[in-house]
Amino acid sequence: MIIYLTYNDQPSGVYWSQVTDVVDHLNSMGPERVKLVALVSLRGYWDTRSAIRQRMPDALVLPMVPRAHNWRINWFWLWLVCLLHGPTGIIGRGVFATALALRMRRGRLVQRVCLDGRGAYGAEWEEYRIVDNDQLIEECARIEHLAVNEADMRIAVSKALIQHWRDRFNYMGDEHVVIPCTLGHDLERPVEVRSDLRSQLGWAPNDLVLVYSGSTVGWQSLQLQTRMLAGLLSDDATIRVLFLSQDDPHIRSLEERFPGRVARRWVPHARVHEALSTCDIGLLVREPSVTNQVASPTKFAEYLSAGLQVLVSEGLGDLATLVRSEKLGWVYADGVVPRLSRSTEADRERMQRVVREHFSKSAFNASYHQLLRCMGPARERYNGHVAVKAHRQATSAHLVSIIVPSYNKGRYIREMVASVQAQTHTDWEMLFIDDGSTDGTRAVITELAATDQRIKLHFQAGNKGANHCRNLGLQLAVGDHIMFFDADDVLAPHCLAGRLAADPKGDFDLVISTMEVFRNVPGEGGNRWEPSAADPLAEFLRHRLPWSVMQPLWRAPFLRSLGGFDETFPRHQDVEFHTRALFHPCVRYLTMVGEPDCFYRIAEERKVLRPYALLEGFTTAALKYYFKFKDQARSTGRHRLLLGIIYQTHIQLVHNRKLGLITSEQQSTLRTKLLDPQVKKDLGMFKRWVLAASGVYNALPVRIPGVNLVFYRLITV
Repeated sequence: MIIYLTYNDQPSGVYWSQVTDVVDHLNSMGPERVKLVALVSLRGYWDTRSAIRQRMPDALVLPMVPRAHNWRINWFWLWLVCLLHGPTGIIGRGVFATALALRMRRGRLVQRVCLDGRGAYGAEWEEYRIVDNDQLIEECARIEHLAVNEADMRIAVSKALIQHWRDRFNYMGDEHVVIPCTLGHDLERPVEVRSDLRSQLGWAPNDLVLVYSGSTVGWQSLQLQTRMLAGLLSDDATIRVLFLSQDDPHIRSLEERFPGRVARRWVPHARVHEALSTCDIGLLVREPSVTNQVASPTKFAEYLSAGLQVLVSEGLGDLATLVRSEKLGWVYADGVVPRLSRSTEADRERMQRVVREHFSKSAFNASYHQLLRCMGPARERYNGHVAVKAHRQATSAHLVSIIVPSYNKGRYIREMVASVQAQTHTDWEMLFIDDGSTDGTRAVITELAATDQRIKLHFQAGNKGANHCRNLGLQLAVGDHIMFFDADDVLAPHCLAGRLAADPKGDFDLVISTMEVFRNVPGEGGNRWEPSAADPLAEFLRHRLPWSVMQPLWRAPFLRSLGGFDETFPRHQDVEFHTRALFHPCVRYLTMVGEPDCFYRIAEERKVLRPYALLEGFTTAALKYYFKFKDQARSTGRHRLLLGIIYQTHIQLVHNRKLGLITSEQQSTLRTKLLDPQVKKDLGMFKRWVLAASGVYNALPVRIPGVNLVFYRLITV
């Protein structure tokens, strides 16, 4: 389930078209269910609740804690909702709803949060003093900064709003979609009966009627509009102006100055569309405030749906460009009003066609699908059974690129290549990247490649490391899917076919299967790595690795979006890479627990010739990993888990000293480096004591099963 959360939004035409209709549309797309949760004012609560539930019967409408500065206290309501429904994601309408949702994410009650950004909230509060409280106005800007930068996904109503986020809040990402204010479901059909309001007002059929429909709040710029209209009314006796709004001094002044040619009416929401249909041109003239520069007024689509052309200000969101390109009306710029004219029936039909094509909910289905994908569950489990003998033929036409880095693995190359050539899915390419081998590897692989054109060779002049080779392979790969595979390991015949079969529609960014560790013969029943952890990201962060580098099959575009392996890491590059992938705000992955389809070799000849250099690499990598993911882990409530890699590295140092592989001085040097001042601060007094106690215990000649696990859990709790 996904929650769509609104905070302090009252029922109105905008609420119906931009909230309840959006939720209905999302639910029509499936499969994830979206539930509206509305936090509304205690004043008139029962009437508000009745109005919302009449429109959406399963909506959950809850009373807010009174007074604006108490907004944070409402987290309790959302906490209860999350406990009851267990949502995977929350879409927060506005920055306050999003901030409450982010608190749920920090508490690990929800996986992902989306900001539904309706405008520039901080700027709006500053420019128009939505509340008469300087402290709360400043807080609104801080909350907007938090919501923009910490949300996993963002909806913006205009491209201009995205640019505002970049300029003011230093938003650097691209995890967003632009969906303007779209047409409500009740306005998607052409007007069947036009109002007789024009004749009631005594206006002739040939009069040019301009209409303003909306509120009288500050950003609507009624002073600017009435000043512009006064000039038009003075210059052209056929112009009439209708205000579908509440009373306002600027409107009264214009009525008094041009009696009989200016009228104001307040009609129910259900009758507005009908009233608009009797007019010719809709007015969207506003001052160039930041609020207006990023806006997407709901009235734009409503005017078009009534067959009206529009007069829109230059710089009002993205509208001026659209009006010009689609010939939807006129643009008011530099105080100059263009020559206006009445709409023909052909114009009216074209306006209604354009709005259905460009401003209906269905026009943005691709963006809504992306939103549902991001807010749905990140991880799914494969419930089928991939039988070893079931895949005798290829189950997919997709090309799989298998990237194989190699350094001095000559004795295993033939067995590795044979296991790939035995795949029941035969549409693959092997990118064999030799990293400066000196043991005859190149002669062996050259011989094998000569008989199989799917094997493609790249020989490097020097030894640059496995992850440099993997990045190079990623650049050369042309497959739809990519797999990383080491030169001394082995695949089961059904490996590629099974992983592809588990994801026939290509819904997942990576599919992870079971691996078995072996020494002599693949499948001899060694230790299995099953991707069965309840929270794989947490397991990576605490350094209890849920899978290894050859277990995932990657969707190529997603893999490339990650930017490859971080070659600045001397160790733990694959751990860093998988952690980065799981932190991706819209990642979706599938885990398969069953018979192993790949086999990891523990070679007997692997010996550590320079233990201190190896441990120095692990220590450096542990610190880089800790600090690289600290802020992201904190935003999801997992930051304490990162102490797991510090603990594991600390134990490595103790064990190597115990075995006499490093000296006391070397251990002390590396321990000092590992316990960076910031790490020590994050540990706190109690955990520093636990770490010291674990060091003393692990230096003893005898150990008791389970004690290290207790230490580890105390460190990462």
